[in-house]
Amino acid sequence: MKTIEQLLELSKNPYYKFTKDEEAVLNDFLLQKRASDSQKSQKKTLTGSLPKTNVTVRNIVQTVDTYPPEAI
Repeated sequence: MKTIEQLLELSKNPYYKFTKDEEAVLNDFLLQKRASDSQKSQKKTLTGSLPKTNVTVRNIVQTVDTYPPEAI
């Protein structure tokens, strides 16, 4: 059986045909890698937004009814 590194290199070759076992192992590895990468990216975005930033509000605009009286 080939290692994951070997399977990844072979996947770059368009003429190589995987056996069912090799393809299953490679697909399982890639699915796990994608899942862990997406979890890492979610954690990275969450931790990036945790520090609190002070915000200064300059203008407060009140909402105004813009509908004409006959449309109501």
